[in-house]
Amino acid sequence: MSRVSMIIFVLALCLASIVYTSACGSNAIYTDCASPCALTCENYQNPPKLCPRICIKGCKCINEYIFNNNSDCVLPSEC
Repeated sequence: MSRVSMIIFVLALCLASIVYTSACGSNAIYTDCASPCALTCENYQNPPKLCPRICIKGCKCINEYIFNNNSDCVLPSEC
């Protein structure tokens, strides 16, 4: 691979990372390994007991935030 091609490839990866991160909205980040059993406003008081240990690509709420009905990350007090 030529040096120019390698630079273009790296820049494309960086741009893709920025686009995915901004597509997640506030209080969320894009990850290659999110849980399929994320906490939501509906289940945070009684989280799923069994969850498959697989990774899914997508948005993940940060810190103490959870998904609401609109897939926005909110604090549990905002549910």
